[in-house]
Amino acid sequence: MSKLKIAWTLPCFLLAGNASADIIISEVVEGTGYNKAIEIANIGDQEITLDGYILQKETNFGGVWASDYSLAGITLLPFQTYVVGHNNSAVDDDLKGRVDDFNGNITNFNGDDPLRLLLNGEVVDMFGPNSAVTDRHDFNKDITFVRCTYQATTNWDESQWFTLPTNDWSDLGNIEEVCELPEPPEPPVGEPETIMGLQGEGMWSPYTDPENHKYESDETFEVTGIVTHVQKSSLGNDLLTGFFMQDQQGDGNPKTSDGIFVNASTSGIEVGDEVIVTAKVHEHYSWTQLGSSSTPAYVEITGNSATISATAIAPIGSDESFEQTLERYEGMLVRVNDQTDMHVARTFGFDYSTYRNNMVLSNNTVNYHPNQFNVPLTDGAIAQDESNADRRLFVESPTKAADGVVPWYPDFAKDNGTGTTDDYIRVGAQLGEQGLTGVLGYSYSEYRLYVLGEADNTTFTANERPTTPTLKEGELVVSSFNVENFFTSPFGGRDNPLSQNRGAESIEEYEIQLEKVVSALIAIDADIYGLIEIENNGFDEQSAIHTLVEELNSRLDKKEQYEIAMPSKLEGEGYVGTDAITNKMIYRDKAAKLRDIHIIELPQQHVQLEDGSFKRAYQRDAFTASFKVNHAKENLVISTNHFKSKGSTCWEDEQTDDQKNDVNLQGSCEHFRVSAAYQLAEELEKIDGYKVLMGDLNSYGLEDPMLVLTNRDHAPSGYETRAARNTYIGGDETDGTPLHGAEGALIEHSYGYLDIVEEMKPHTYSYSYNDTVGTLDYVLVDSDLKGFVIDAQVWPINAVESTLFEYSTQYSGDLPKYGDPYRSSDHDPAIVVFQFKTNGNGNGNGNGNGNGK
Repeated sequence: MSKLKIAWTLPCFLLAGNASADIIISEVVEGTGYNKAIEIANIGDQEITLDGYILQKETNFGGVWASDYSLAGITLLPFQTYVVGHNNSAVDDDLKGRVDDFNGNITNFNGDDPLRLLLNGEVVDMFGPNSAVTDRHDFNKDITFVRCTYQATTNWDESQWFTLPTNDWSDLGNIEEVCELPEPPEPPVGEPETIMGLQGEGMWSPYTDPENHKYESDETFEVTGIVTHVQKSSLGNDLLTGFFMQDQQGDGNPKTSDGIFVNASTSGIEVGDEVIVTAKVHEHYSWTQLGSSSTPAYVEITGNSATISATAIAPIGSDESFEQTLERYEGMLVRVNDQTDMHVARTFGFDYSTYRNNMVLSNNTVNYHPNQFNVPLTDGAIAQDESNADRRLFVESPTKAADGVVPWYPDFAKDNGTGTTDDYIRVGAQLGEQGLTGVLGYSYSEYRLYVLGEADNTTFTANERPTTPTLKEGELVVSSFNVENFFTSPFGGRDNPLSQNRGAESIEEYEIQLEKVVSALIAIDADIYGLIEIENNGFDEQSAIHTLVEELNSRLDKKEQYEIAMPSKLEGEGYVGTDAITNKMIYRDKAAKLRDIHIIELPQQHVQLEDGSFKRAYQRDAFTASFKVNHAKENLVISTNHFKSKGSTCWEDEQTDDQKNDVNLQGSCEHFRVSAAYQLAEELEKIDGYKVLMGDLNSYGLEDPMLVLTNRDHAPSGYETRAARNTYIGGDETDGTPLHGAEGALIEHSYGYLDIVEEMKPHTYSYSYNDTVGTLDYVLVDSDLKGFVIDAQVWPINAVESTLFEYSTQYSGDLPKYGDPYRSSDHDPAIVVFQFKTNGNGNGNGNGNGNGK
């Protein structure tokens, strides 16, 4: 095959003598695996030495051109090529034989990495779109691009190129003076069939049988439909180049879908076109399609046109699951709205499974973590997990979203003129009558709505942001608040013990973070705060806690200002524990008099492995303070905590199969958190007073550490809560006090604390991960305090908000940043209101001289 010279292009000899115009990128192979190559050609009539020429790549449309590949010293005769290929050993042997040089840097691309050719620092030729102008991400994924118009251009012009199927490099290393298109294939012959007939009433086409590994029909079909969406470039590995089409009339059977995706060339095809498609029906990872990447469909445009209206997705009585509801609409142009009863389960943000930004909806309700209201591995937890999986619908854009952009919501995060925005999407919001319009696909084992219409701030209902917590008035308000790595050491503060920075990376990010946290603290207006994830760099003027309190107090009247709860004896720099972050506390002296501070050391794990090394794990100390409060008969003992995270591993996670696979969905280190719960409760029993245990316990409502701290009422008979092995207090195996030895410990006792927020506001949640919600942030009170609690809540300002509103600018592009409280952290604050002045029967009456909370 030789390459086409399009009739309307200038003859090549007219460019002779202009070397920069004679050297072009003439072919790019973007095949599977490491089958990648770039062809450079001399299309002039003179020999040219390529001194000064460099190839560059823009990775992921990131705006940075790098991976420089010099062509210096290479000489090309007229119509001679030079091919650079990937150097991985897995490259196909035939492709390797066509390559002149191997370089795994410049050829490490995968569909969304434009290339350019420079001469002496000046761009002379371009392959790929400009991301500032277009969102054509994955523009060449799994495609071979062959140049037809021999004319260098600094602006990508796709019309200069034709494409070949995946892994077709048959013309690589060859360029002719006259370029001819390959002959079109003979049109195939197919049996007449309808889209509905191909879709059938089941989960896959009646002409396929995936259960018996038959993913493609034996028959070839001829099918007519109206184009509803054209996918000109692939989105990841799941939405391929092709188009969606739909039967104009349908068959009146709600159990059969009227639409289907066609894997084919999109050349000349537009929405509304009537087309006749000839192909085999194919199950692409359980998504019924016409054609495949190896055998694309043959498409004839009839010249007729029609308009297809979106159909609202709604269940019918025969649907046994929400997945079955969605299957009936697979491939169709649909509307997801109030008839579908959809709730935002994860607001717009990054999805690690597809590695792009998207959103998740759930049918009927948000998706609670299986262990929020169920003991792990019980029938209830398993059923909740299965229900979550059934009710999901991912919301996508047909093109990869740029950082900080919701492609189908153009006004997302737009400034309303008051220093915040009215254009946001919160977890728990519902779709109204307008809803979202798009085409329905299926990939990565999930149904996906590829949105074609636009949304605005009327699209979602039950979406309002609360401006302040709504709490009953009492004598004392106590709140835990996770400040999400508030660090000052990079900006003049003292270093922490690990010399790390986990917070803001620039002064601009730092100022936004500080403003957001202070705004939230002022709005809550608590008398005592337990602060979590604040930098562990002391208490004086060089510390994060001092900086935060100084800024907070500058906004308050003197009588409303805060003091830092500061231990009287601290060694060295005043660190609390050994981590880069710690727990601390601030309070209003007018509301509570500080009596004492206890730093409760939580367990460390040190397990010697067979090779003599150690698997070690640590937890942050519990910052515990006793306060004298008016009308309270005893001191109020408040312990602020941050238990071991679910993300980092402990010995049990690496050595036992069940925990390696996280079969109980508790994440990593649940036994180590049980150790922390046990040790904390034991130590608190030694301190006199009413007890409040609060903070980020990294445990959902009925997980093992919570069964230890609260009760075992929901646990089945024989359910075991085990503490980690080889744990120590105050040090390691050489200088620490042993807690539990090589067998760990079975913890059978519960300490009777009450989850007061769940008691007073059932089914609220403080944390969102992927598309499940639950509580990690608690205010637990002892039984003696219950009668003095008049209100408690989680204030939903963080977990329900998009990560794009955080202080960090790493993935938010040009999105505006606001100093409002929303997404001031990734955890919501938990708040409790006490009334100690009694009405004679020992209970708070809620009518004390509170401070207006």
